[in-house]
Amino acid sequence: MKRFMKTFFAVLIVGALASISALAAGDKGKVDKKMITFTDEVMVNGTLVKPGDYEVKFDEGTNELSIIKNGKVVAKTPAHVEARSEKAKNTALRTMDKGGNPELIGVTFGGSDRDVVVGASGSTNGTQ
Repeated sequence: MKRFMKTFFAVLIVGALASISALAAGDKGKVDKKMITFTDEVMVNGTLVKPGDYEVKFDEGTNELSIIKNGKVVAKTPAHVEARSEKAKNTALRTMDKGGNPELIGVTFGGSDRDVVVGASGSTNGTQ
């Protein structure tokens, strides 16, 4: 009986540790997505996105931000997340005017404590 109890508790501990590690690994493939209305034309990684309603999706597993209309990917760009000091109240696009059409530089998903920033993590493009 004593041996059975030791084996039972060992299996219980291994199972608990396995489920904790599975939950921790679950965030790696997290996907944030929202419907956003583009009111103006915006450049996304060299692609001009026309005004309209789009699904904006960030896949943390691949570090890609996708702009989707009617199930078709219109534009895709590398991106990364940066921490915010507080949760965002609204979903918003951040753009920068670079002498032509505004260029997408980031997305904030409402309720999130992180910003999605266009570009690879730690990359600089020489403009501030």
